[in-house]
Amino acid sequence: MLTAPHSTHTLLQVLGQNGSGEENGEYLTGFHKRKVERRKMAVEEIKRKLKEEQKKMKEERHKEYMNMLKEREEALEEADELERMVTSQTESVSYDHPNHTVTVTTISDLNLSGEHLLGLDTHEGKDSGVEKDAPSKPASILPKKSRDPFLSQRISSLTASLHSHSSRKKTKGKHARHSQTITKGVQKSRAGRTSKTQRRKMTGKGRHFQD
Repeated sequence: MLTAPHSTHTLLQVLGQNGSGEENGEYLTGFHKRKVERRKMAVEEIKRKLKEEQKKMKEERHKEYMNMLKEREEALEEADELERMVTSQTESVSYDHPNHTVTVTTISDLNLSGEHLLGLDTHEGKDSGVEKDAPSKPASILPKKSRDPFLSQRISSLTASLHSHSSRKKTKGKHARHSQTITKGVQKSRAGRTSKTQRRKMTGKGRHFQD
């Protein structure tokens, strides 16, 4: 023999027999409370992971900054060493005369401009009227982007999931308010309706006043 499926009405009757009204209400609202708690815990977990990823990103940028600073210091030390290495090579030739001695010295400076290292300013004084070129902008010390794209992808995915959770809460609140306004309007419209007997009484009163 086939039995009809249990409906919500029978479920409420069974619950009413087993416990009081307050206990039944707590049992039915417990599902919603647990769902809200799970959603809240998920949002907190996303926020915690997002903070950890941002902390890793800051540490990585700090390491890159320190490495870049170290490289610049090494480059400056090499430049100072090359400047010390630039020395003048002299060749002296002496000529003896009866009354005095003449010494001719040939100076040849080491030129490193061909290798783009250090050049000598040979045009100093010739182009005094020509304006000097504007100094180039210094290179940025801090790296703008991280070298590890995995961290940035994790941060973007966590922020997207956090925004999705917040947008769901907002839309659910709007739907609840909209449903409340609809039910209030229906109740008002039902309250404003009159029965046939009331309308007949009202029309009878109107005729009585006309007579």
